[in-house]
Amino acid sequence: MTWKTSTCYECDANCAIQVELDTTGEPVRVTGPDCPRCYAQLDRRNHPDRILHPLKRVGARGSGQFEPVSWDEALDSIATRLNAVKAEHGAPAVAFFAGYTKEARPQLQRLAHAFGSPNYLTESGCCFSATMVAEKVTFGYKIKTTSTVVSPKTRCHLIWSTNPRGSIPPFDTHLLVTRRPGRTLIVVDPRRTPLAEEADVHLAIRPGTDGALALGFHHLIFANGWQDQAFLDEWGNGVAAFRDYVAAFTPARVAAICGVPEADLRRAAELFATTPPAQITLSPTATVQHTNGFQNHRAVILLSAVTGNLDREGGNRFFNDKVTPKPIELFDHCRNHLPPRIGDEVYPIWTRYWPAAQSMLMPDCILEGKPQRIRALLAMGINTAMWPNSKRMEQALGALDFFVATDFFHNPATRMADFVLPAATSLERPALIAYPGCAYQGELRYRRPVVAPKGEARPDGAIFLELGVRLGMGEQFWNGDLEASWAEAAEGIPEEIRQEVYDNPDGVVVYAEAIEDLVEHGYLDADRLYRLRGFRTRTGKVEFDSVELREAGHDGLPIYREPPESPVSTPELARDFPLVLTSGARTKFDTHSQHNYIERMRRAIPNPLVEIHPEDAAPRAIADGDPVMVRSPRGAVRFVAKVTDRIKPGVVHCTHGRNDANVNELTDDRHLDPISGFPPFKSLLCQVERLDEDDRTQVLGQTRARSRVAA
Repeated sequence: MTWKTSTCYECDANCAIQVELDTTGEPVRVTGPDCPRCYAQLDRRNHPDRILHPLKRVGARGSGQFEPVSWDEALDSIATRLNAVKAEHGAPAVAFFAGYTKEARPQLQRLAHAFGSPNYLTESGCCFSATMVAEKVTFGYKIKTTSTVVSPKTRCHLIWSTNPRGSIPPFDTHLLVTRRPGRTLIVVDPRRTPLAEEADVHLAIRPGTDGALALGFHHLIFANGWQDQAFLDEWGNGVAAFRDYVAAFTPARVAAICGVPEADLRRAAELFATTPPAQITLSPTATVQHTNGFQNHRAVILLSAVTGNLDREGGNRFFNDKVTPKPIELFDHCRNHLPPRIGDEVYPIWTRYWPAAQSMLMPDCILEGKPQRIRALLAMGINTAMWPNSKRMEQALGALDFFVATDFFHNPATRMADFVLPAATSLERPALIAYPGCAYQGELRYRRPVVAPKGEARPDGAIFLELGVRLGMGEQFWNGDLEASWAEAAEGIPEEIRQEVYDNPDGVVVYAEAIEDLVEHGYLDADRLYRLRGFRTRTGKVEFDSVELREAGHDGLPIYREPPESPVSTPELARDFPLVLTSGARTKFDTHSQHNYIERMRRAIPNPLVEIHPEDAAPRAIADGDPVMVRSPRGAVRFVAKVTDRIKPGVVHCTHGRNDANVNELTDDRHLDPISGFPPFKSLLCQVERLDEDDRTQVLGQTRARSRVAA
């Protein structure tokens, strides 16, 4: 037996692992952090349903009928078809999409732009990027990335709609989940998580009202003189207009909007504002996956600015760039020489900061030609479950002239493809990894394959390079050599540590230049980088009233707007769909839809669950464990009821990422956030109905069958 050091890639934490190989060189055991995702890597490699050979569609789109073909036939056919679409309709009519895994993004984006298409799209069209852009527009720096790093100096912690036990490795042992003596804890979440049970104040808000709640905090802070006025006088832009706006968000009004007790709101605001240093811990998506999510997130993060807790130890630290690999994705060529990306037309603020097109517009592009026409698609790790109103995205994929996907397993998207190509797992492919780390410290590592790919699987990056060769661009694509592409990226790493990045399997720690800059200018601490650099915004200050947003035709202030589908804004719709639907709470047993096929992961959560409060279950005659139908104006999906007082009355929560019960068949694809283009996954309307006996028998039979398989 031998051991090899590697990194896990079941999420983007890149945790170090050790892989045990038997005498034949086959991996038989993985050890690493106490995370079930880590141990699933061997299950994926050896799964009987894994795609191991290139497949060509032989039946109708969606029929799932494919036949194996050689790599040469597949790649030659793909190159020919892509060139044909380009010749007839132009290169922008071909789109390139990257879901999971993310490691081959540079190679795929390079292929898109070298081909002549600006339309490289990613899963970040509905994940993380909106928080980043909102923070850049407001502060010029990111803070979400560092908001989960625990400081011993923090005296008040405001956890805003995130659950570390389910979302942040190492989960149950993360420092955030342990209540520290002398530290005040406030939790904002419509669900009563274990952390919420420990909180001094738990604000169980109605989903989609985060902005109103934050503005209510601001109202109380100004009304009581708790703001850091010296900081605001020097570093705030538009503070007077903002203060005038929040004056209307009285405790009584906010309590009514959000559905929280007024006394709890008052206590939470006072604790946060008067117990410095205070830190807000943020989710990458919970505040922005709403129709007003961008501005809601701005209202939340401005709490750090109003109280003077920005970029201070114990508060919300700026994320600073470290040494990173050389860009090889040709985005500068795209920006300077190619036509506008999808989304430039309607979301120019988002595309200004995010180096991709907006993927949430893809169904419109395919079906309606708006804002651009897409006729062909090359995709890595795509699943229609990522899109709101997913059946419409399925319809769109079926309408393409040509569609290719790389993946490990079939899903509703791959079944619509003309070719499906077998992807190598993270144990089977090399990658140059730049882990962002915390405020000032990151990590670089070169991960070598632990074992050769199974069957005929190939690394996604190698597939894209080989397509570049067959499209007549061999020299631009290192003649298909994946290791050579990573070597060119590594040229961006300082020569004195480059070899160590390759040779040291544990990685190399790198630091941001900001620390040295502060010291060189006489600052003896690493706090408040803005003293040296200001805020990297249009005015050089914190943008309470954003010049950049106003110039783009948006409100400069973080205006609150009621979700367009809610008990308040659409009372007539609420008569038929009286419950607020939210979704997407993370668990440690899955990363979106990636673990649908892994049996050991399904044992933990065998059924697609809808959490419903007893007060809402009783009048519907729903008992715990009952099969139910969740309906919205978009459709109906079967779930299993989890009757629990851990969810707010009037709200239901559905698990996401399930191919057997896709909650996004119910979500809204028409009311996207006007700045980011993000969909409202987390604040809609629905109804939950108990199934009749025939339907119950059918669903229970399917559930038992899944349980037997998992066992």
